[in-house]
Amino acid sequence: MSTTAEALLAPLLALPEQDRLMIADRLHESLHDAPPNDDLSDEMKATLDRRWAEIESGKVECIPHEVVMEKLRARYAV
Repeated sequence: MSTTAEALLAPLLALPEQDRLMIADRLHESLHDAPPNDDLSDEMKATLDRRWAEIESGKVECIPHEVVMEKLRARYAV
């Protein structure tokens, strides 16, 4: 981790949980525009392609992020 990131981390961790969640969500959203990760193995790429095809065909249904996070927080009391 860079020294800049280290310097930012301590005060961020001191924020209330709701603020930390909002910041984490915004940081995560910013990664969606990042270039693809070329470090994926051929096997992982094949798995991702298969899963994407299942979603597009309607074989599986996606669950909204908010619903998943709500269930995880309830289950693990986070």
